[in-house]
Amino acid sequence: MHNTNKQTITIQRTHFLKNNLLYNIFPFYMKILVIDNVNYFDYPTGGIMSFYRSLLPAFGDNLFLVGITTDNLTPVGKWTHRVIFGINFNYYSMANIKPNPKKPLIPERIKNCYFIKKNIYKIFENDNSDIILTQSPEVVYFIPTNKLSKTCFLMPGVNNPMLISRYQWARHLGKIYDKFFLMPKLSKVRWILAAADHNAIEEFAKRSEGKINAENIIQFPTRYNDNYYYVDNRAKCRNNLGYSPSTSIYVTVGRLGWFKGWKLMIDAFQIVNQQISDSKLIFIGDGEDELKIQKYIEELNLSNSIELVGKKMPVDISMYLNASNVFVMGSYTEGWSTTLVEACACGVPCVVTDFSSAEEMINNGKNGYVVNNRDKKQFAKRMIDVLSIPREDVILFNEKFNHLSICHLKEDFQNALSFNS
Repeated sequence: MHNTNKQTITIQRTHFLKNNLLYNIFPFYMKILVIDNVNYFDYPTGGIMSFYRSLLPAFGDNLFLVGITTDNLTPVGKWTHRVIFGINFNYYSMANIKPNPKKPLIPERIKNCYFIKKNIYKIFENDNSDIILTQSPEVVYFIPTNKLSKTCFLMPGVNNPMLISRYQWARHLGKIYDKFFLMPKLSKVRWILAAADHNAIEEFAKRSEGKINAENIIQFPTRYNDNYYYVDNRAKCRNNLGYSPSTSIYVTVGRLGWFKGWKLMIDAFQIVNQQISDSKLIFIGDGEDELKIQKYIEELNLSNSIELVGKKMPVDISMYLNASNVFVMGSYTEGWSTTLVEACACGVPCVVTDFSSAEEMINNGKNGYVVNNRDKKQFAKRMIDVLSIPREDVILFNEKFNHLSICHLKEDFQNALSFNS
């Protein structure tokens, strides 16, 4: 773990201001208004949704939710009540969305801006919240200026989202996005929490061109839900999924988009498969590149060895992880990867590319390998090397990450907000 004397960056559960007024009254009186372009249950998939699936049970009806709906039951454009995870929340739906994993004609980010702009003043019409929380830059952009002093922006990653857009034309707008859309408003929010490593946080601060100080960004790693993600019996999980005990199984979880590095993982697996004939690569997730991936698999004659099993719920993802020999991830960029944290919680050795948080989670030879280039031969080598690490040693090593369980989320979040209070 990177060492630093800047307490403002690393959140230490046992060290923050226990006597701080905010900390003491938070569990009982704090009303948190959460605004985001999600349904807070299962759409869209990814790290943002995973965080909210942890946040809701941790804080319960202290949260007032503004989001979208994917059903025809929740009214749009007004406050109502909605039960999620057995909890009755005050809920405001900005729009009703039909889920579509494919690439839409109009970018989702533009649609989201429209929904937020259309509803923002009605959302705040009778606002008496103590804290506003969001993970979406477009929400921050439209929050009234006088509300930013109580706004907490949690960044699931600090990379410029335009640079990994599924729309090639949008990738040319990265600097404009930073200079005119993100940084001016973000510099005025009260709290910035970042799910990223320290180097990435400092690079983000440099991108702001002096508007944001790295010392004012609080590192806040992704959490995992220990109700789903824990070490389970591999033989039992394989039997439930119908896989042979002898098969070497590699699993990856995430959106089926180019920036997740699916081509690198498939190319590396092709090399592995030539040396370990009884091996499988399993993709969990959906996305705009699904047909491209299927076509590429067919071109390489790997249809019998690579499976695309689609979107899965957490209980099923955990079963696949526990059934696997190795978790792999070929991303070009990540924040503090949720799926990597979940794989570590299941005691699975990992082979990943060198994205933010990778080296803070993976220690070469202990619980997997970080590959510092995008060479398919090197990645394949590590996919084979990792099979030699005893699973028991990986499980023992990964116990150090137990503090990332959601059972600590409420306290850690309170501690984070004690800073700048």
